[in-house]
Amino acid sequence: MRYISQYMVNDLKKKMVFLGGGPRQVGKTTLAVSLFNSDRSGKYLNWDSIQDQKSILNGDWQDRDQLIIFDEIHKYPKWKNLVKGYYDTQKNLHQFIVTGSARLDLYRRGGDSLLGRCGCYS
Repeated sequence: MRYISQYMVNDLKKKMVFLGGGPRQVGKTTLAVSLFNSDRSGKYLNWDSIQDQKSILNGDWQDRDQLIIFDEIHKYPKWKNLVKGYYDTQKNLHQFIVTGSARLDLYRRGGDSLLGRCGCYS
């Protein structure tokens, strides 16, 4: 998975990055978190954590958090609309990565389209 990190970094300059599909435990979350460094601060939020769920739903992160990672957010039924809203209103402050072990199903099952707003990797 590490071979796609430079592509992801380039995509983050202009859109969200979705990292999903494929088997569990192949390093999707590790790859996303590895993009935090001395030049890029951020916040990692996992939907499997009750506290993180509250933070995600409330948009609880700081302006200084350049990179926001939503892990396993696809488990929330309205995740696409939520992420789209954050991206559309905060793309000048933050970069967003969405990761998940399940197929993220970006283009079906209703809701607003994320087409054109994301670079997708699996």
